[in-house]
Amino acid sequence: MFMERALQKGNFRLTDYKIYKQQIFQLFENYKSLRGEINDGIDLKSLETRIENLKNNQFLIAVAGEVKAGKSTFINSLIKEEILPTDVLQATNALIEIFYSKRPYLKITYASGKIEVIEEEAKEILKEKLKEVASIPEDYRDIPVNLIDLYIVENGELMMIDDDFIKYLEERSGIENLKELKYKIENYAFSRSRDNIPVKIELGYPFPWEFDEIRLVDMPGVNAIGGIHDISFSFLDKANAILFIHPIKPVESESFKRFIASVITNKSKENLFLILTHSAVFLEERERLLEEAKRIYQNLISPDRIFAVDSVLKLIYEDLKKGKTLEEIKKEQKQKRKWVVYFKDLAEEEKLDEKEVFIKYSGFEELVPALENFLVSAPFLELLKILELIKEGYKEQIAIYNETIRLLQSQKKDREEFLAEIERRQIGLKKLETYCYFVLEEAATVFMGVDSPIENSLDQLKLDYYDKFIKSADIEELRKYYRDAENELNVVVQESLKNISKFFREKLEQVGEQFKEEYNIQIPKIDFSAIEETCKRAVAKKEEIIKEVVESIVENWNFLKPWKWLKSSRKKRVVIGVREVLDSEAFFKTLKNNLIETFIEVVEELRDQFYRAFEFYKKSIGKLLNEKRAYLENLKKELKSNEMIDYEILMLQKNIALIEKEVKTIEEFIERLLQ
Repeated sequence: MFMERALQKGNFRLTDYKIYKQQIFQLFENYKSLRGEINDGIDLKSLETRIENLKNNQFLIAVAGEVKAGKSTFINSLIKEEILPTDVLQATNALIEIFYSKRPYLKITYASGKIEVIEEEAKEILKEKLKEVASIPEDYRDIPVNLIDLYIVENGELMMIDDDFIKYLEERSGIENLKELKYKIENYAFSRSRDNIPVKIELGYPFPWEFDEIRLVDMPGVNAIGGIHDISFSFLDKANAILFIHPIKPVESESFKRFIASVITNKSKENLFLILTHSAVFLEERERLLEEAKRIYQNLISPDRIFAVDSVLKLIYEDLKKGKTLEEIKKEQKQKRKWVVYFKDLAEEEKLDEKEVFIKYSGFEELVPALENFLVSAPFLELLKILELIKEGYKEQIAIYNETIRLLQSQKKDREEFLAEIERRQIGLKKLETYCYFVLEEAATVFMGVDSPIENSLDQLKLDYYDKFIKSADIEELRKYYRDAENELNVVVQESLKNISKFFREKLEQVGEQFKEEYNIQIPKIDFSAIEETCKRAVAKKEEIIKEVVESIVENWNFLKPWKWLKSSRKKRVVIGVREVLDSEAFFKTLKNNLIETFIEVVEELRDQFYRAFEFYKKSIGKLLNEKRAYLENLKKELKSNEMIDYEILMLQKNIALIEKEVKTIEEFIERLLQ
């Protein structure tokens, strides 16, 4: 807790973290070398896993917000490169992942599994390709193209556009009178297939930023037709930071409130920032609007996570840094022209350098350090915890070496006295075994049984989330509540394990023993999309696709009858395919029931895991006692010459000196991190 409070005061940068991380890898290698085969109470496998996680760590920033809120311009200004198209409406349901790469790289994965890769091309070529695959053509901006694409991804190519399909589009999109645009819907739908609908877009580029472990994810608009889909939700759930982009005026946003209430998990709320864009448009009102936002959303998000920025000003600043003049910038883009004129005059008024005025009023000088500090505060805490664990292990090694030295010195001084000392310790060990028996009996009473804390917590969680699942209004809410339940289960289990470990540690420390074993319980993960698909298959009905066709007179075989010469008399209904029709109400009800059953199964599995964990702790105590017993027996058997004893003591003292040097290095390192 002390470390967490100290870190909150820190001012961390991503570049610092990268340097410190490399230093910790070296300290860990030193620790493994010095530890050797000694059991110092630190779970080496668990520590190695934590080190590997650090090595593979990426900082994921999800950029969410309404369609046309300025997400692409914001991302361009953050990465200091205008590569995402900004003058288009994003059409794709696909996520756009942006990351540092030494060479330009664009990878597009389509719904069919087809992959298209464009490498080492000019920025403008990549930008045009992004515009081609991720934007709505002008002709189709008044029809719900996202829903049409989504339908094709899930069901395959559309054979025909009938009244039922148009009704489906109207109900899902909220757009009325789509029958009048049937020709547009047909033109668009028949040009689309799984081969040309992107589901994932990855953009690597040598951006001029300092940290190459950040991955930005441009999310589809939260108010886009079709909602937040499972893949988008999973990215939001694992993001280190979520930046919600919203225009500064009007400052109040129903989509932001819904995003918090019904889309992201409670855990994800801890990682949320609200970015109010287009602040230059309302420069005179900027501070008032920012304060108003902090007041309106104070119960939803911490005020120090709300920022007002202007992405265009930041892009002009980046242009100036690259050596462009204001005149050149003004000629190149209309979007920047008026701001160049206005802020050039403002710079003269405030006696500021041209670059200074644009970065000052962009708001990025406040946002970027705050974002960096937030991103690395948790990883910095992990660095500290690893250092503390290594330090704890070293201290235990020193204690073990000192105990061995004392026994060796006793053996050298008086062998009879040495054997008597071994006997005394063995008698003490038997008393410890008896004490441990009563400790285990007490632990079983405290932590097991129908009235134990874990049982009460799990039962309460089942009740709470059963109610939430039943009351869920849509799939987004249901998915959010399930992930909330998973996160709460994890907290309950980890707290319970911590309490067991603390109980045993405190009891055994009373007799001078250390208990540092850890047990890890994994919450069984549920594939929400798999459950969704199972439920869809369960309630879907097969329906024939009928098309009316007019037979030729010859085909009809009744051409001798005069009335059959009329088209209306030669019409017939032909089955041209089969489609699945989903009963939305039945599907949602089935999905709820399936999820409730799955959740109860997960809780029961956790209960079993918890009791297995309790057995693990019992075995850990037995292991600790057996190691002590074997150690004393070996000392008793291995009576050594004085010369051998002197040599062993010298080696042990040398090890202690090396360890003390490492401990000092770690303590200085910790002090630097907490400054």
